[in-house]
Amino acid sequence: MNSDAVLIFTPIDYKYKDADTHYAPSLGLVALENYLYSNGKMIDILDGSIVYNQNEILAYITKYKPEFVGQSIQLISYENSLEIAEAVRSYGGINIIGGHHASQMYEAILINQHHLIDYIIIGDGEEGWLKLLNSDNIESIPNIAYYKDGKVCCTYNKPFDINLLPIDYSRADLKPYQKRLKESVFSDHKYDNYLRIYSHKGCGNRLNSNACVFCGRADQGVRFKSAELYWEDIKQCAMEGLTTYIFDVGDDLLFSEKWIDEVIACKPKISQTYELGVFGRANRVNHKMAEKLRKLSVVDVVIGFESGDEEVMRRCNKLDSTPAQNILAAEYLAANGIDVTASYVLGLPGDNETSLKNTVKNATKVYEIIYSELGRAPKEMVANLIEPSPGSPAYKEILKRFPEKYYQKDILSLEELQRDYFRCFFNLESAKEYNDFRKMLGKYANEIHSLVDFADSQGWLNEEL
Repeated sequence: MNSDAVLIFTPIDYKYKDADTHYAPSLGLVALENYLYSNGKMIDILDGSIVYNQNEILAYITKYKPEFVGQSIQLISYENSLEIAEAVRSYGGINIIGGHHASQMYEAILINQHHLIDYIIIGDGEEGWLKLLNSDNIESIPNIAYYKDGKVCCTYNKPFDINLLPIDYSRADLKPYQKRLKESVFSDHKYDNYLRIYSHKGCGNRLNSNACVFCGRADQGVRFKSAELYWEDIKQCAMEGLTTYIFDVGDDLLFSEKWIDEVIACKPKISQTYELGVFGRANRVNHKMAEKLRKLSVVDVVIGFESGDEEVMRRCNKLDSTPAQNILAAEYLAANGIDVTASYVLGLPGDNETSLKNTVKNATKVYEIIYSELGRAPKEMVANLIEPSPGSPAYKEILKRFPEKYYQKDILSLEELQRDYFRCFFNLESAKEYNDFRKMLGKYANEIHSLVDFADSQGWLNEEL
């Protein structure tokens, strides 16, 4: 091993359902590697989603003893990250963690794990990582938290300039992802590769509104790449022949119609055929917008429909969309040959048997629209179980209700968080009430999933669906 650092996408606890769409390397780690490589640093990436399991990562750490080890963590991978950190600490290596979960939980993590964790990246990590590798003075390094003299310290916030360089997958080994994609029903074997890019960072819908009740995003506001660099990202993927399917992970491509117009205006000629998938918000979809998306080679849009019940939508803070708007968005997109992945969250505040039946009706209507226009079922439809992520309004309510259980605690069980969420929002105190309600949610999730061949749901235990 001749690298300056190792970056790890930490494996999750597999008692929970994992995302099926691990068809590409972690975009966040690839982007970080790109920046560090452009500054003369050699980086190894260990992807714990499908390439390496926990034991293989531990064996790698033990064998090569890298000086700097970074981990991108989630709530359901955090305990595994501590085991990896212990292995790194055993020989005196430096542990750095980042991601939305780490950014939201940095204080509790450092209070409890400062003997293991040296630095936590809060938000963008490119510049912070480079300065840490260069051994710069700690106060000069942006976006990091650390523990010193019995207290948690934070340096200054500095958003990273996302227009510095395009995404480059040329140093990534894509073979494990190709194998997974080939075995999946996601594309019906249509695509050779699946790669991710991002048009923007952040959620523009949080500028002047409350977060959705389940949203634990750590960033505020929104930053779009220049139209020219966006096309460079696509060309890097398509013209090099790396992929025929590109997914833009930005929260809402439709947030800025002005930006979309700029992208269309400078669209280059790309000889390689490719298709683009994106996230979008239903309230921004109309016939004109759907036509613009077709000009960008968009073939499917993932929309957070959340619920088919208007009152539940209101109570979960999705105030800019209604179930009727969601259906209208599906009609506009399908009429332009664009598929819709309707993503629902079950167990939202106010959910009951009536609202869940409304959600199934909503999902069935989406199915009918897509089948009528495209001659097939939607490629995907998702019914997630609510996850009250740290930093979300739901988590803050749980923290207020059970401070002795959650205040400054870093090791959290998703299943227990969900249990306490249903105590707070549904008054389900007994185990029987909770288990019966959760089973009912699972029943309606299965009804929604029965409409399609592929459903990449999250939040559930593996045994539930």
